[in-house]
Amino acid sequence: MRRMKLYLDEHVHLTLATLLHAHGIDCLTTRDAGNLGLSDDEQLSFSTHKGRAILSFNHRDFLQLATQWQARGLSHAGIILSKELALPELTRRLHRFITEYRKTDLTNQVI
Repeated sequence: MRRMKLYLDEHVHLTLATLLHAHGIDCLTTRDAGNLGLSDDEQLSFSTHKGRAILSFNHRDFLQLATQWQARGLSHAGIILSKELALPELTRRLHRFITEYRKTDLTNQVI
């Protein structure tokens, strides 16, 4: 079984990565990847290249990107969109999400 790997968009609080790591979840931040300031398209390209679903609060832009990528015949590793929530609630929801979707291939999915 393939383990879900996440890439946290730069507006996602860095503390979330620490909390997710504590739950055994493989995640990478834009800061740790050295990708601060890259465009959303570049972030999605990076996450796809690394086989990581991207987590973002930026619904509008990433929904638009997913549509553009599909129209161009490009695949991405998955887009997970969330509301900005308090860290404990966001961590709890992500842990539950990963538990429920751990066997799901997120390729080209927007959730």
